[in-house]
Amino acid sequence: MATSSSFSTIKILSTEELFITCAGNLEPWLLSELKEMGIGSAHRGHRGVYAPRTMENVYKINYSSHIATRVLWPMIRFPCPHAQALYGAVRTIEWERYFSPSDTLAIDANIDHHLHLRNSHFAGLVVKDAICDRLRDAKGWRPSVDLENPSIQLNLHIHKGIASLYFDTSGKPLFKRGYRRETGGAPLQESLAAAILKVAGYRPEIDRLCDPFCGSGTLLIEAAMLATRTPAGFFRRSWGFTGMAEFEQAKWKAIRACADQKRIPLTTGKIFGSDGSPSSNAIARAHLEATGFLGSVDVFSRSIQTLRTPFTPSLIVCNPPYGRRLETSDAIYSGLGQYATSCKGARLFFLASDERMAKAISLPLSEKISCLNGGLPVKLYEA
Repeated sequence: MATSSSFSTIKILSTEELFITCAGNLEPWLLSELKEMGIGSAHRGHRGVYAPRTMENVYKINYSSHIATRVLWPMIRFPCPHAQALYGAVRTIEWERYFSPSDTLAIDANIDHHLHLRNSHFAGLVVKDAICDRLRDAKGWRPSVDLENPSIQLNLHIHKGIASLYFDTSGKPLFKRGYRRETGGAPLQESLAAAILKVAGYRPEIDRLCDPFCGSGTLLIEAAMLATRTPAGFFRRSWGFTGMAEFEQAKWKAIRACADQKRIPLTTGKIFGSDGSPSSNAIARAHLEATGFLGSVDVFSRSIQTLRTPFTPSLIVCNPPYGRRLETSDAIYSGLGQYATSCKGARLFFLASDERMAKAISLPLSEKISCLNGGLPVKLYEA
């Protein structure tokens, strides 16, 4: 491999922007959310949004964004013609500022169209070797690799010959809110649930929201968090940025306290859901109890065909069973259409994996977004 001296011929490119990742096709909603949070100069990228690289933004976005998946801090960006250039560039970073002997390391590598570096796993190993060699020479030890729960997570992206190495300031992905104890058959990812509510135009101060397929309660809890202005990270206890050399405990506590002070109580009877599965119903209740919303959010144990609620919803948002997710039939979507029709004037938004199932609700449809849920391509429809 190349040494750090061979890196002198490689041009370092700008690293002045954070990259905030999200699920595909959710970039406009993430950008809108960041602007609502007061993040200036944010602009759209591919599967994410760029924003100015400041620790204040790191704290704010990690703690308050409901749609973001990770907040990535750029370490170095450079033209990367081959593995030697990758090794040499990574080794120039002062990794001794970031690692202690007890730290563990994981590298998520992604390569898009490279003539010589075609294997993401190999590229990740090159980065790992450069870091370990630097620390061994500088400190006499090297970090262990932990793919499951590393204390330091790095992300390598190589696109069109340009390599970008990021420090993952989030640690675990941000959709892991910290309250979940169990999962149902196919839980909806929390960040996708939040985005669906944004696309549906959820108005907490006006809408009565119902999820007739609430499963483990993800949509209900995301709605409750939005309605109470609860930061997305309120229930989390760990973050990747606490291992950064730039981390300042006092500033982080101040930003977190400022966000927490904006929380408001949840009005009873504004959010409710149902599920025909007793086990899913129990999980939803457990999650609502863990988040403190159980007393204000109603959950019923009824199928879509027998669902009757004490309040007529103005907004119905749901993730019915489909595809490999769970066994399904047109009857489920037909029942959803009948329920929505019975709720005069209610807006309906739902996910479906194919148009045939969507049409089974027998209502005029408008396709809103395409996305992935549990690895399956799905579409969000409005009826």
